[in-house]
Amino acid sequence: MITKKINETIKRFREHPGVRGVIVMSNEGLPISADGVDMQKAEKVAALITSLVGKAKQVITEIGEGALGFFNIDCGNSEILVAPEEEYVLVVLREKLT
Repeated sequence: MITKKINETIKRFREHPGVRGVIVMSNEGLPISADGVDMQKAEKVAALITSLVGKAKQVITEIGEGALGFFNIDCGNSEILVAPEEEYVLVVLREKLT
């Protein structure tokens, strides 16, 4: 269930220039909300991000260096911002501003 806090976070991100979409997904990789992204793309992104988050957590565990926080994937003219939280993962798709 999307909480008021998550809805406010989505709204805040959508107001930023260049943001194309915001996806909130469960830690299991299921899209909970997809704003600005069709559900088919949200499902694909969620599956791929879940894999990346899992691998990143594994790296951190293996090297014994703290906990996984926010990370950014540079895609050339765009980027993917990923914020793993305890109950969900927030994904923001945005164009780079020049």
